[in-house]
This record gives sequence, structure tokens and C-alpha cells, in this order.
Amino acid sequence: MRNLSLAILSLLSLSLTVSASGLKLSKPILYLENNTAYTVLNISWDHAWKNGKNHDGVWLFFKSLPKTGGYHHIRVEKEGHAVISVFSQKDVDLDFQIPDDQTGLFIAPANTFRGDIEVSVRIMLQYSSFENINVRKAAFNAYGIEMVHVTGGSFKVGGTDEQSLNYGSFYKPDKRGKASGWVEIASEDQELEVSQTGDLFYRANEGYEGDQTGTIPSTFPKGFAPFYIMKYEPTEGQYTDFLNSLTAAQASDRIIFNEKNYYESGGTIAEKDGRYVSHLPDKPCAFMSWDDAMAYADWAGLRPMTEFEYTKACRGPSAPVSGEYPWGTVSKDKIQRLPNADGQLVMINGWDESKLTDENKKYFGASWYWVMDLSGSMWERLVTVGHPNGRNFDGTHGDGAISPEGYANTQNWPVGQEDSGGIGYRGGGFYGYDREYHEFNPFSPVAYRPYGGWHGSGRTVSYGTRFVRSGN
Repeated sequence: MRNLSLAILSLLSLSLTVSASGLKLSKPILYLENNTAYTVLNISWDHAWKNGKNHDGVWLFFKSLPKTGGYHHIRVEKEGHAVISVFSQKDVDLDFQIPDDQTGLFIAPANTFRGDIEVSVRIMLQYSSFENINVRKAAFNAYGIEMVHVTGGSFKVGGTDEQSLNYGSFYKPDKRGKASGWVEIASEDQELEVSQTGDLFYRANEGYEGDQTGTIPSTFPKGFAPFYIMKYEPTEGQYTDFLNSLTAAQASDRIIFNEKNYYESGGTIAEKDGRYVSHLPDKPCAFMSWDDAMAYADWAGLRPMTEFEYTKACRGPSAPVSGEYPWGTVSKDKIQRLPNADGQLVMINGWDESKLTDENKKYFGASWYWVMDLSGSMWERLVTVGHPNGRNFDGTHGDGAISPEGYANTQNWPVGQEDSGGIGYRGGGFYGYDREYHEFNPFSPVAYRPYGGWHGSGRTVSYGTRFVRSGN
């Protein structure tokens, strides 16, 4: 790598990348000078906030893409990042949060704020990340995912009403093994014995709820510690960004549009002129298998979430209510955020998220933390406590690099073989307007887990996965 004292612009044209949340990133300009690397880009997203409860933000990460194919993950420096200009109508200070592994960084409002953000930022990069890269023959790309911060603290999992129990809800057993209340998650380090006389138990009427045994170790992510979660499900546009960064060998097993009924079910990803494109980039990305999703998570420096983290993201520290949905009521009749004819999630009453409040989140289907679509869009596929491979998960994050064959290579992540175990489903899934509705289609109460330990890892229209990252 040469010591270049000029700005190296990407070989690709200067264009905007847009995601479902209104997140936009300009094409970044890369500077390599005096043994220092940094990039300047514009970033904007709609309906940002920071209030007394929590905040949203953007997970930002970078890749160098050689013209010969594939990518190099570029790490960020621990300090030196800055807002250069603010273009939004409201002035805003931003907080730059860099994890220890420096795989990427979070950008979030630093002070109380509500509104749209549009700024120019300078991000310091690890100069050593560019070793052995010919920057003149490589594109430099920035990628962003809108996230929501879930605060640390205790909360309760499970449900105590008979219907929830019959659908595999967690409960605290009494001395006779009967349900005596919710299970409190009071520490990230606590161990929980799963048994009829232990700390936690659940019924397995259908056999898909889990093995009803084992110890959930202290290393299993429980949701007590703070973490970030994707505000929305992964989109087709985000998945095509992923595919377009891979070698042909890596992309081969990650191509989802060859699945039977993909296009008949509304998928729009296709290959055109040697690149992967989507006609509806904001549409939730269906037909991602577990291995597809884990490869994406590893590539993005994120990780799968656990059953406990799902509950925390839904109900937060609020007092649980039997039969409640993620938006905090026992009714699903007021939901206005539904798939349109193209399968895109829209507010059918015409509202946008600038109107979202704690009082009206039942219309948006927003959780206690304002995470969207945790029930009613696609099943949330996650790490289960109902199998040893799930209980062994320790929350290791992806490192930005996947295997040459296109698979996640992070230790202790469940894998996609049907008989391997370790994953499950929560939240319900939308199968289409021509399918009958019932207790968990398309909306499922927070506590329901009729498939909480089912290792269905394949591709279909209603199976989703969203990702998290531990963080303060």
C-alpha cells in the first residue's frame, strides 16, 4: 500500500444508498495520508430520537471491494470521529460509540432529540486495514443499519395464563412443578436451571417448544445487559448489498431467488448485468435461510439474538400482562402497519413514524423501545434455550469476514442443518391475505413460543431473522 496524500474516490459513481428506515449514506470519500486513514460521508435518517427511555442510532461499517471480487473488512479507530456539518433543520450532537473489536461504530443522538438527522461526518479508519489492498483498483463502500438501543436492567419473561402456557410460555415453577409466576431476569450472569422444579420451565405439548431440560449458563445473553437491535427486519436492499460484496463462490449458496415460489411469493431480488438488484429494496427480505442470515450477521459484525433478548426488546422493564403483544396491549385490532399488495410494510392510515408515541404505539406495532414489527411481519428466528446448541451460545459477534464458501465462521453460533438444533421462532408470521388467521398468524403475543425450539432453518416466505449487538 502506498502512502497516498490525496483523496482516493471510489471507482464507482457517487450515489446514494437508501434503506427501509429512510437511512441514506452518500458514497464515502477515502483519504489515506501521512499513515492515517479516514473517510468523509453524509449520513441521514428519519424520525431519530433520544429521550429519557432510550434512543435509536445507526450501525456503520466499511468494506473495500476489489474489482476482482470479494471484500476486505475495514476496521475503525477508537477515537477521532467528528461531525463536520449539520444539514438537518434541527441542530444535533452525535455520539460515536466504538466497540472493543472496532468492527464498526454506532452513531446516535448525544442529547435529547426528536426529528430527522442529516449530517456530514469524518470517520477515522485503521490504516493497517488497507495493507495489501490496491486502493486504486478497489471500491470503498459504507454500509448502515438503523438500530434501537435496549437499556440494561431486570425484566420478566414468560406468561402465566393458561393459553400462553399451552403455547410453550416460560414460567416459574412451584414445588409441585405448577406455574407460579413470571421468571425474572435479574442479572446477566445468573444461571437458570430448566426443569419442573428449577428456575424456569415450559410445556412442550407439540414437541417444538424445546427439550425442557439443561442449564442456561451465565454466558448466555439474557437481555439484562444493554444491547442494540435492528429497528426493522433485514430488507431486500440490504441483502443485495451483501451479495454484491461477495466472491462468486461465496454468493453461490447465498442466492435466495432460485427457491421454488420465490417470485410467486413476492420476492424481487434478481441478477442484472452482473449485479444483484431488488425492485423493492425497502421490502422485508423473505426466503433467508438461517445460514443466509448468519452469513449476513457475521459480514455486518452483528450476531443473532436470543429468546430472552427478544422478550426484553418487546416489553422492556414494564410489568408483564398475560396475553400482551409487543406493543403492550392484549388487542391486535388497532394495528395500522401491515403489508401492502407488494409485501412492503406501510401505515394504512397514512401516518409516518414522526407521530409515534408511547401512547399510540399500538397503531404502529412498535415495542416498548419502539422496535418495529417484532410481531406480525415475519417470524423472528433466534437462538433458543430449548436445545444444548442454543444454550451454549455466548453472544460472540461477527467479525466482518465470512468463510470462502459463504458461511458464518463465528464460534458457538447454531448452524442451519435441520438436525443440529439451537434455533427457534417467536412473534408470528404473515403468510398472506389468503391464509386463515389464528393465535399466532400473523400476530403472536410476546410469551407464545409454540415453535420456540424448532430448528426450521430453510427458506420460505414468512421466516425472518433480525440481529443485535451488545453495547452500552
